[in-house]
Amino acid sequence: MRCLREGISLHHAGMSYEDAARTLLEKHCGDLSTPPGFGHRIHTRDPRAARLLQLAHELDLDGEHCRLLRVVERVLNAMPGRAQHPLPLNIDGAIAAVCGDLGFGPEIGNGLFIISRVPGLLAHAAEEKLTQPPLRRIDREEAYYDGPARRRLPETRK
Repeated sequence: MRCLREGISLHHAGMSYEDAARTLLEKHCGDLSTPPGFGHRIHTRDPRAARLLQLAHELDLDGEHCRLLRVVERVLNAMPGRAQHPLPLNIDGAIAAVCGDLGFGPEIGNGLFIISRVPGLLAHAAEEKLTQPPLRRIDREEAYYDGPARRRLPETRK
């Protein structure tokens, strides 16, 4: 949120959104291959981020933060070598942009980020406690998903 706020200040000072995005990426990301708010281990497009931004747009709540974030995503993925491995906007970036457009400061945004994670963490902890032995080592290569099958998300419904 602080980074987006800085980019908006650059825009208000006369810089285009594209130049503000480049400045933010250079200043705050440096050599990071995955800047904060981008990338996902599984998805090539984070459905949670897409839905949150869609809702913000439908409710006419998206503004400069969401606009700048979209430009940052476009500039980031237009960088040399990125075409083969694009980095999608993730839910963290979407939460930051929407909270900024709602007028919340970073402290409130961090709280909402935490609150949004709690139901998933609770469900995961309950499932683990009910179905698995305690204090076991998990090999990521041998782990498998046994939850509900894939489902259609709102943006894929016709």
